[in-house]
Amino acid sequence: MSSYRFAVLWLKAFRESAEKVCALYADDFLFEDLILDQSITDKEDLHRVFAPYANKDLTNGIGINLFRIDEYIGDARSGIIRWTWEPEGSAAFLGVPTEGKTFSTSGQTFHLYDADGRIRRESTYWDAVSPLHTLGLPVSIHGGVTAPVPASAAVPASAGVPASAAV
Repeated sequence: MSSYRFAVLWLKAFRESAEKVCALYADDFLFEDLILDQSITDKEDLHRVFAPYANKDLTNGIGINLFRIDEYIGDARSGIIRWTWEPEGSAAFLGVPTEGKTFSTSGQTFHLYDADGRIRRESTYWDAVSPLHTLGLPVSIHGGVTAPVPASAAVPASAGVPASAAV
């Protein structure tokens, strides 16, 4: 099976059932979602984490998870899947109520495959900031750490610093 084709099978399996997606992992595997601080080596735990992605009930607040493959870079031994995720009907994202707002995010997943083509190692990174910004949280989508400057920290022009030198 081609690597891109496996990536399609992998993402479709998420929507079908946790059993189908878990079957794509080797018995000896490591799954990491570094944004959520998850590190899993047990198929029962993996099943529990993947189960919500197969939700088909639009009214229960879990949402219907729509994935799209944007690009596959790799071969039959390893690869990176760049993807976009959009949950339809999700009541919350990372504990933040969505209040009916729609959002999407992008990410990438690195796979290392065993001799049978099953996933032996997975590391996933994704953008949590953009959805939180869309949901109204005061986070920067332009990178870097930002914080409001307290009024007490402002240096008045009369303190001997020319206004043109203030940064």
